[in-house]
Amino acid sequence: MNIRMALIDDHRLVLEGLRNKLETVPEFDIIGAYTTVEEFLICIKYKNIDVVVMDLMLDGVHGFDLVKKIKGMANSDVKVILISGFYEEMLHKRALELGVKAFLRKETSYKELISTVINVYKGNHVIPDFLVSIEENPILSEIEIKIINLIVNEYTNEKISKELYVSRRTVESHVTNICRKLGVNSRIGAVREAIKLNLIN
Repeated sequence: MNIRMALIDDHRLVLEGLRNKLETVPEFDIIGAYTTVEEFLICIKYKNIDVVVMDLMLDGVHGFDLVKKIKGMANSDVKVILISGFYEEMLHKRALELGVKAFLRKETSYKELISTVINVYKGNHVIPDFLVSIEENPILSEIEIKIINLIVNEYTNEKISKELYVSRRTVESHVTNICRKLGVNSRIGAVREAIKLNLIN
């Protein structure tokens, strides 16, 4: 039985190139290739799709929101492969949290994409080498982990500086770095993301 696939990318030229290449694979059946979310969701709802290949950034909707919609469909057991032009570890981690089976860079070769589709269809997660190396290196440093845990306990920057025997300016610098690494703009946002990523002791 062939792998039934749906594709979505809001750039028609990219979409057609992807479709034309994947259609040459004997094991693949391309059921639909879409530039609009509405048509894509109708396909997912009414047709038996095994694997979706989709761009992270779509016109009018973020790929993560679309993944949630797909996963929310009662009859959906679709396996999702996300493709992104962004190299940002937080995006990859969030994708995995949402149940995405593979998160690939746009620089990925067709050979790697085809292999990924087959592996994902078999139920495997495909984690690229660059993400594995990220997993081996914590998002936050040891001192930043200590600081975010103190922030959770409602420590002010001044109180943190006394607790860790560092200057207040050093604490402020660490807090800024924590927010940057977690992709947020505030201490509250940093706490929320740290909890999601199990960084809180």
